[in-house]
This record gives sequence, C-alpha cells and structure tokens, in this order.
Amino acid sequence: MAIGRDKEELSVIEAVDILSNMTEVDLKTPVDLDAVEEEVSLEINWRDPRQALRNEGAIKETFRVIHRYLQNIVRKDRQVLNDAQTMKGIQAIILLAHEAVQKMDRFAALYPHRYKGISKLKEYTDLRKYYKQHILGQSNMPKELPEEWEFDLEEELAGAETEKQAFKDLEAVRKDQSYELFFIKNEEGKPYFSKNLIRHIRLLGNFDELISKAEGEDPLLQLRELLDHELFEGAKELFRQVAPLLDEFYKGGMPHKDRPYEGNINKAIMALRMAASPVHLIENQSFKSCIEYFSDFHRFLRAAMNSPRYKELISGDIKENQQMHALLTLTHALCAYFFMRIEPRKEALKLIDQMIVRGDELRGPRVKPQAEDKKLQMWTDLLDLDESLRYLTRHYPNGPLMRTLDMFREEEEYEGYDPLMHQNFPSQLFSFSQGQFHVTVMRIPAPVKQTTIQNAQIVPEFIGFLRYLRDELKPDRHLLINLQDRTSWKEFARCKALEDLGKSAAYFETIPVLGLPKNTSFYNQNDEYQSYAGAPVFMEQFEQQVLSGQECGFHLPELLKKEKIDSFIKPALKLIHELFFDGKTSLTRHERQSFIEIFYTLYTLKAIELLQVDSISFTCKDAIDTGMEQTAILFGFLRMLSDPAKWGPKEKELLLWILYSPALLIRERPIDQTAFKRAVHALEAIHSGCLKHYNEILKRINHLFPNLSFPMEINLPHSNG
Repeated sequence: MAIGRDKEELSVIEAVDILSNMTEVDLKTPVDLDAVEEEVSLEINWRDPRQALRNEGAIKETFRVIHRYLQNIVRKDRQVLNDAQTMKGIQAIILLAHEAVQKMDRFAALYPHRYKGISKLKEYTDLRKYYKQHILGQSNMPKELPEEWEFDLEEELAGAETEKQAFKDLEAVRKDQSYELFFIKNEEGKPYFSKNLIRHIRLLGNFDELISKAEGEDPLLQLRELLDHELFEGAKELFRQVAPLLDEFYKGGMPHKDRPYEGNINKAIMALRMAASPVHLIENQSFKSCIEYFSDFHRFLRAAMNSPRYKELISGDIKENQQMHALLTLTHALCAYFFMRIEPRKEALKLIDQMIVRGDELRGPRVKPQAEDKKLQMWTDLLDLDESLRYLTRHYPNGPLMRTLDMFREEEEYEGYDPLMHQNFPSQLFSFSQGQFHVTVMRIPAPVKQTTIQNAQIVPEFIGFLRYLRDELKPDRHLLINLQDRTSWKEFARCKALEDLGKSAAYFETIPVLGLPKNTSFYNQNDEYQSYAGAPVFMEQFEQQVLSGQECGFHLPELLKKEKIDSFIKPALKLIHELFFDGKTSLTRHERQSFIEIFYTLYTLKAIELLQVDSISFTCKDAIDTGMEQTAILFGFLRMLSDPAKWGPKEKELLLWILYSPALLIRERPIDQTAFKRAVHALEAIHSGCLKHYNEILKRINHLFPNLSFPMEINLPHSNG
C-alpha cells in the first residue's frame, strides 16, 4: 500500500531539490552573519546555510519525505531494487543527502554558538538506517556493504555521479525556468539535460502523484478541457475569417491536391474544420480533441509553407497567376488569423476564481493582510490571492514537469525548441485607442525554431503573418518588443534572429523590433547595482544603460530615429522620479525595480508614438511570464491614467486573466512568482502616484507624447467567451 503525504508535506521532487541546493553551498566564501537578508522570494534559499539551518523543521521533513519515498519503492515492488538504473537513482539521492549533511555540519561547526549540525537528527539517522537495511540489504546488485554508515560515500557511490548531476539540474526544471534546454543542443551537438534527469523526473513525479492527498478534483485536469474549448472557439473564428477565400482555392487548387503545397493547405483546412466542430471537444469524449485537430492544422500549414512550390512562388521563380495569387492569399490569411486568434475569457476566469477560492480554503482561517494605504488595498489583496492559488497548485503533481515530459519522449523527441509547435498558440489580448489612433496588444511567443544554442530561425507562419500585414492589410505595422536578454548565452540566438528579421529589406517597415532586456544585473538591481540606493546615481546609471544600446541588451529598430528616442530618456526618468516616487533622494531595491518597469512602459509608448504601429506584442521566449508581466503593467498604466480612484470588477478580472491564463493553460502552473510580484509592486507604485498627482501626471504625460492623447480607451476583443 502506498504511503500518502499530508497536505503540508513537501513533494519528493521538492525534497530532492532542497538536498541538491544544500550541496551547492560554498564554504570558502565568507558569510556575513549580521547582514540583512533582503526578501526577494517567499522561498527559502537553501544555498544560504544561514537560511537552511534556521529551517530545521523543513530539513527534517526533507529526510522524512525521502525515507517515505524509499519505503514506497520497497513496498510497491521489491524487484525494482534489482534494476541498475533504479538503484543508481536511489544511490544518487542518498549521496545528495550525505553531501548536504556534511556541508551543513561543517558550516555549523564554524559558528557553534549560533548553529547546530543536522547529522544527528533522528529523521536523517532513520533514513540512513533504512537505506542500509532495506535497500542495500535486499538488492541483488553487486556491492560491498560497509560495516558503518560513516564510510566514504563518494567512493562507494562513484557510479552515481552522473545521476547526482542530473538531480542538480532539477531546480531550474522544477521551477520551469529553462525547459527550452530539453529541446536545444549545445555547441557540441549534445543535449543540455541528460536522459537520466528525464527518467528521474518521471519516477519522482509518478510517486508524488501516487501519494498526493489533496482533496477534490485536480484543477490541472480542467486546464486541458479549457484549452480545448478555447481552441474550438478560435478555430471557428479563424474559419469564419478565411471562408470568403475558400471558394477560389477549391476552384483552382483541388485539381492539384497531390502537390505538397496545395495538398497540405487542403489538409490544414480540413483539420481546421474538425477543430471547429463541437463533436471533437474533450467534454464530449471525442477520440481526437479540438487541441489535436488545431495542432494538425498548424502542422499542415507549416508543411505547406516549407514546400518547394511555395518557396518558388514567393521568390518569383514561378510566375504568379490568378489561381496562385488566390492560393498565396489564403495561405497568408491562415497565418494572419492564426496569430490574431481571439481567446474567450469567461471560462478561464471562472477556473482561476475557483482555484483561488479552493486555495484560500486550504490555507484555513487567518487574518487577511491590510495595506498601509487603504486606497491601495487591491494590490495587497492580489498578492494574497496569488498565495492562495500557489498554495493549491503545490498540493498536486508538478504541472510543468509533466507537461514537458508529455512533449518530450525518448522514442519521439521534438526537434528543437519551437514554442508554437508546442501548442503555445498566439492570440489577441486587448486594444487601446483614442480617435484615429488604435493599437492591438497581442500575445506572441518567440516565433522561432531553435535546434542548437547558437542558431535560431524565424518560423514560416510568422513570415506569412507579416506578408499579410504588408500586402493585404497595408500599411499595417507590428511592433515586436523583444524582452529576451541578448547578453545571455541562452537567449542571444533568438534575439539575433528577431533583430535580423527587423533589419531585413522585405520586412523592416512591417516588423520593427525593440529590445528591452529583462534579466540583466541592472534590471534585477543585483550584483554591483544592489547597493546604489541614491536616486541621482541610479537615474544616471539607467540613462547610460539605455544609451549604451546592445552592449547592455537594448536594441532599437531601424525605423526609429535614435536622436528622438534618446532625447526622451532624461525627461521620462525625471517624470517618473518626481511623480511616482515623490522625488525621493534614496530608493529601495524594490522601488528601483518598479522604476525600471514604469520607464519600460513609457519607452514602449514612445516607440508606439514614433513608429505609428497598429499592433504590439511583448515577446519573450514563450510569452508566459516576462511578456505577460510587462503586458499587465501596460494595461494597468493605461487603466490608471483613465481613473485611478476605483477599479471595476471587469478590469480586475482582465488583469487576472492577463497574468494567469497563459501560464496555467500552456505550462499548467501560475505565472513565475518573481515576475508576478514585480508587476504588482510596479502597478502599486503607478496607482499611488496617480492618486497623489493625477492631474500633473496627465499634463506631463501628454506633453511627453505630443502625438498621443491620454487618457485612452481600453477595448476588449469580441469573442463567444
């Protein structure tokens, strides 16, 4: 019988992650015991021995969970102890535990009056006793049993080193920070994550699912049905948009359906029809879902655009006639409306609300946090709601891990990181307008395929979208705000591909690319920037960062005149400092981070004004965390320039939908907590400033943007949801 865990207990994946982090402690680095530890995350930093040893209860729980995991393995199927791969995995976990205990004991010995070691904890001694008697003692694998536990585990478990390293990669994967590296090979053509890690995740994840005792239906199971329904609605709308073009295609294209180009377009349309049929909704227990049919539509569309005949047509190698023109128009229309899909919000918001309520119930009765300024209570409430949602999801198997494993099969690996092919489909979010000025805000993941770390290519359906904007909706222009960090080895290739597209002769008028770095030391205000609290120094550093351009991660599109945008920087910084931070001479780290977010918003609006664009997207690698954080800040900023006093229920719902829906539907988890908290703090600073200085802000904002007019009207795209 499986041994279950209580609601408050760690998952085994989290327990292994804690051990892995503790082994990373660097005892050679001096530790300032009296230094103030600034709160950056609600999670314990297990690489900091001070924090680790202050949380003895969590350490005990870690050993209990590992112990329970081993008990479950033995009780469920003792024969697995004769499997070499399983034994290597178990040995690797024990080695992690041993190393973690050694590190903590050595640190505690340096400061015996302040800390005590953990090697004598009953939970740890029970674990090592069980491993010796019931794992090593009952396995038929070749071994030499030591007389005592205190042997050299590093030598005894030398074969587990590779397995142990796989566990050390677990943190980034568990937090869903670097899942793209599952699909990308390094410069030597080798994967970044070993198959050992993938196997471990399966074993640990299956165990967590088995012993979970959370009550009620797993909310993550409902997410798939919700995505299915959204794509059903999107397929219906897409089909309606291209319907006028289908007659011409069927008249001229069907005689040639044996050709790869025409044949794949025909298959794409058929798949779209299937996705738009309610018969294929998961709720109707269809053999094949609307998600799968919509994915088929996308796959056939890309196959058509990769065909030699399509490439010859767009290059001019084949003379275009009326039939070919109709076929190209249909192809590019399919691409355009694929990107401009409208997501229904009603059901997503209903599920988000249900998850928050259930999380709130699980947390139990408590005193709700109160804001110092009652007018800003909504932001304190939002942080509390977020805690409830995260509290709920922690009680179910890790969604993103299972999502990645669903996509990644040892026998059927995806070729490269390709977010659009991974069912991360783009959509419209909202628009803002004033008079003749109108901008649609879209959610677009990086439209690239990346097989190696040094090489990324723009996917053909995004080029088709641009061709439709250029040739059919002319002169429509899309501003792609690239929030990836071009100074990062992980993201440079994707940044370079997007920047090169924005410079190309064919598309530089259609797709200006503005690069805003979101993961540099300056953006995070850490490393050398952490101690510079003085506002004048910070603002001077900020101006130099932006003026330094690509050296610091910023990129300007070819169409944007540098002198115009550069002359905007200083007055924008001055406005933010005086009206949103009351001209304070010293700014905390959180205030400096919020300052950066507000400037990025003004900088984006200036680019919109100068470039006269029709649509924008905040594009990061997957438009789930960083992109939605910045989108939420833009929405909140525009909303508070209209009326800072009171937010209506619909506006609060839209903010929640922007922040949570993509992460929940695509990765089955809440938005990254650091990005979420940063967005909330920035919005609170904007709200506070608008409540104090609304008329002055409006006056100076309109002076700063002579060709725009604030406040603006925010519009939601119409949908059936």
